[in-house]
Amino acid sequence: MKARMRIDVGMIAAAFLTGAIVAEAAPTGVQWTPDALRILVNKDVGDERWAITWNLDDLSTTGNVFFRDDRSPSFIWCEKTGHDFLSSIGELDLQFRCSGSDAAFGGFHFDDWSLISDDVLLPTSFFIPQAETCDLTDAVNGSSSATASSFWQCSGNAGRFDFQVFSNGTAVSSATGGFDYDVVDEACRIARLDDGSFLDVEYSPSRDHLTVYEIPATVDQAIVSECDRSSL
Repeated sequence: MKARMRIDVGMIAAAFLTGAIVAEAAPTGVQWTPDALRILVNKDVGDERWAITWNLDDLSTTGNVFFRDDRSPSFIWCEKTGHDFLSSIGELDLQFRCSGSDAAFGGFHFDDWSLISDDVLLPTSFFIPQAETCDLTDAVNGSSSATASSFWQCSGNAGRFDFQVFSNGTAVSSATGGFDYDVVDEACRIARLDDGSFLDVEYSPSRDHLTVYEIPATVDQAIVSECDRSSL
């Protein structure tokens, strides 16, 4: 099972927030916006509450960090600068250059912002809700495309498309065509496909519902789609 909360926020904590090295974040809450363009994250990280937004069009991150003492919330802005795929655990780490500021007073000024670090790492799984299950056997649409009994109708920030996953380790999308992808073996992991792009499929058996995360090989945007099953 994928370690959903593995996160390296030590640099932010040490350089800007509390001075403590933080190893992991609590699964407090993740939700996307109704326009499917942003993912909102509200999580406890050590002694702090992070309320940040992941912008899917460029993977930048903005938001606030709240403290348990009397300090005012801090503002953060991070631009994505690099990435690293950890195939052994199925994780895509994102590297950010982050700046921080206190609240503005008397107007805005560029000098209010200062560099936190240009080497802040956040795993992509930080922005993915806690999995309902890592058993995706019931998510398949048949043993192969020749014996498909259903398909997934998907919609998100890249529009509508049809999607199918099969128990023989293949998949097909009306947007990109067929490709190799073992949805059962890659459950609760981010997979790198043959074209260099990345894919994560999350399944909710209680709603018979898929959420699909696609990141191109350039890792400069994310496509997030929600999918409902339809019978053939």
